[in-house]
Amino acid sequence: MHKGHPYGGVNVPTPLARPSGCPRFPARRRGPDRSRAPRLDDGTGGLGRLRVELRLEFLSVGWWTTLSPLKLLFAGPEFVLVFFVLSGFVLVRSPLAAPAYDWMAYYPRRVIRLFVPVVISVGLAAAWIYFFPRTGDPGGGAWLARQDNPSLGLGNLLREASIITETSRPDVNPPLWSLAWEMWFSLLLPVSVVLAAATRRWTGLWAALFLAVSAYGYVTGIEPLMYLPAFALGALLAANFESLQAGAASLSARRWGTAAWIGLTVLGPLLLIAHWLARPLLTGPWSELTLALRVPGAVLVVAAVALWPPLHRPLTARPLVWLGTVSFTLYLVHFPIVVTFGNLFGPEFWWLGALVSVPLSLVLAQLMTRWVEQPSLKLAAAAGRAFAHPLHAERPRADS
Repeated sequence: MHKGHPYGGVNVPTPLARPSGCPRFPARRRGPDRSRAPRLDDGTGGLGRLRVELRLEFLSVGWWTTLSPLKLLFAGPEFVLVFFVLSGFVLVRSPLAAPAYDWMAYYPRRVIRLFVPVVISVGLAAAWIYFFPRTGDPGGGAWLARQDNPSLGLGNLLREASIITETSRPDVNPPLWSLAWEMWFSLLLPVSVVLAAATRRWTGLWAALFLAVSAYGYVTGIEPLMYLPAFALGALLAANFESLQAGAASLSARRWGTAAWIGLTVLGPLLLIAHWLARPLLTGPWSELTLALRVPGAVLVVAAVALWPPLHRPLTARPLVWLGTVSFTLYLVHFPIVVTFGNLFGPEFWWLGALVSVPLSLVLAQLMTRWVEQPSLKLAAAAGRAFAHPLHAERPRADS
């Protein structure tokens, strides 16, 4: 198991990913197989964050990066939904497993764990923009043209740093839009735990309901209905994980089990990008409806990695584990750097921009992980101990 990983205590042998802002899990003693779940490790999360950054580099390259299966390599918003599903899985699982959960300690831990890196990232983005202003040059392509110089006023910076009040696209550090939904889900976690427990009966109907709500949200443009069902589906996976494991083992034991798993593993990513593949063929509400296929696609990606053992080993490779370790901070710091070098080199020399901005973002992410994220986790743990209920004060924390 990866020492120091934010999910280090989920008592499992295999990796998944690290969704943005999810907390650390210290070791817990549990029963044998009933409580075993996939360790939500770093590999998939690191790849997903890198895809978000590469997507920005390739936006003005050509149709082949969006209207073909190659879109999967640059599927930024699509993989954000994968992180939402993972957050639902990770955050709900501990309260479900605990006989008595300390909510008084949970809230300060969670809020500090998210807010400190976000506030620092907004400050860094503002400083970068001050020294390297965004031009919003139309000659750089449609995407770069939208990145005009944002307001660096104190009010705008505080609004973005608060994240909870900013569910629309921020302009200083735009990737923070997803952290707003992470925070809302974190605040609503007690409701999510009750809902997750309810899905242990009529699980298929609950899953269909969440998918239907999400589809309605995409068609109507109601953002809470678009994004929150992804968290709910992750919570459903957490509540029913033991039965899903049994079903997965039964499927694997069949003669055609491997073929079925390969099909499910391929289907998930294809659903993530189905909107782009069908875009030349569909318009209007039907095109919007294909956007909703991202949600079941994200669930299948998480479920396949969690439940099919052959996917576990590749994601424990050291480079992927390291990439996942810095994935949260990479997500927070990459955008201003990508825009700056995109403006500098332009669409014709996008590859030069990628050669500079990707390694620079990774270096800055490593520094921020060391000097911002890790200290913020210690601060969050200390705050949790300070607010802990006396009955829980000596127990290990499952989400700090």
